[in-house]
Amino acid sequence: MERLQNSPKAVIAGAGLAGLACAKRLVDAGFQVELVEAEPVLGGRTASWQDEDKTIESGIHTFFGTYTHLTRLLNEVGLSLDDVVKWDTKIAVVKPNEQWFIFGIDPLRDLPSTIAGVIGNNSLLNPVDKLTLGLAFLNGILDSAGYESQTLQDFARTNHLDEQIYERVLRPLARGLFFLEPEELTAYAAFTLIRNNLFYPVNFRTGTFRGGMTEVMINPLANWIRNRGGSIHVGSPVKSIRYNQNRISGFELRNGHTLVGDVYVSALPLEVFKNMIPPDVQTLPYFRKIKAIETVPATSIQLWFDKSFIGREEFVLPSRTPLIVLQDESFVTFPSATTRISCQITDRKTDSFSDEQYIDLAVSELRRYFPAAWGANLVKSLVVRHQAFAMKPGTAFLRPNQATPVSNFFLAGDYTRQDWFTTMEGAVRSGEKAARKIVQSRSAKI
Repeated sequence: MERLQNSPKAVIAGAGLAGLACAKRLVDAGFQVELVEAEPVLGGRTASWQDEDKTIESGIHTFFGTYTHLTRLLNEVGLSLDDVVKWDTKIAVVKPNEQWFIFGIDPLRDLPSTIAGVIGNNSLLNPVDKLTLGLAFLNGILDSAGYESQTLQDFARTNHLDEQIYERVLRPLARGLFFLEPEELTAYAAFTLIRNNLFYPVNFRTGTFRGGMTEVMINPLANWIRNRGGSIHVGSPVKSIRYNQNRISGFELRNGHTLVGDVYVSALPLEVFKNMIPPDVQTLPYFRKIKAIETVPATSIQLWFDKSFIGREEFVLPSRTPLIVLQDESFVTFPSATTRISCQITDRKTDSFSDEQYIDLAVSELRRYFPAAWGANLVKSLVVRHQAFAMKPGTAFLRPNQATPVSNFFLAGDYTRQDWFTTMEGAVRSGEKAARKIVQSRSAKI
């Protein structure tokens, strides 16, 4: 598509999924787009990159088939989901000394495993607990908005859920999806996300990426933008957001250059953007609310061993441990004869841990759950740290719309207002919402 000389220009800071989704929608709408990313690789929290002979990723990610907007975005740039992910039909819960509990998660394509998982695994949750939990979850799903002021712990008390359900279901749910403890997480967020997935039962399945996310998902999206006239720069961190006469006048980069456009989008991480809000607008209620949103650590530990000891390719959920989810990625994502494990640790008591402490904890927990790990040597290890916005009671009120009070300034990011929260789908929806508001604002001026 040839760009007209007088077509509006959008400058976007941050090339994670939110920024890329926004850029894609704008370039398709005829905008000139200039996108800058602080890191040397695209993707933000869905990035992957090379470190010597190993591929590093920003963190373990599950692709849910119910991610409708992300799926559509990838289809539009020529990607089939089967090329991006390998679909899983099961997940595994494990207790120490390799006690396995297998659950089917694809009722349409593997109904027997789904039924077996529900009626079996009674030593993990007994039939009475399952029935109690099912009825409580039905309550939460039907009235998710009514739980905004309650934590998941409050929900458990109201519905008389016992300690076993709390520790084996609610704590892993809160930690795995939101990087929070159930004592912190608003029940509204948990049940809204569950409800959103149940809206699409035909697509209710999970997938494992067939390679590094930048390679299989992000680069094709970036190439689409470039091929339609968009400009993308990596290794270009924004130093400040310039504000003048009730408008944003430019993004000043650390290299001394200033990017100038007609409209501007911050798709920066929340913890970065909070420190860049122009001083002249920080007192506005809109920006004061953003400053009040908390973030929490989202920590990924990646471990390479010289031997395989898990023996399963599904996502594994260890029971009662800070090691909340893990996967041996040497089966599908990074095929290898040895073992490459990506895992997530969430526990407020570990928030101040050093990299060495995180690695020691992860290795010791793997040995506790998989005794064969004692015979495997750790070859390489790495900790990747991010921040996620904390969906605590009252936070829904603080989350901003994508259009700011500054007429030519917009926000994209999973912390902005959309109902998929801290997911890849949430990031995409936020970017698309920002693009839509930009197009609407420009059309109103014509």
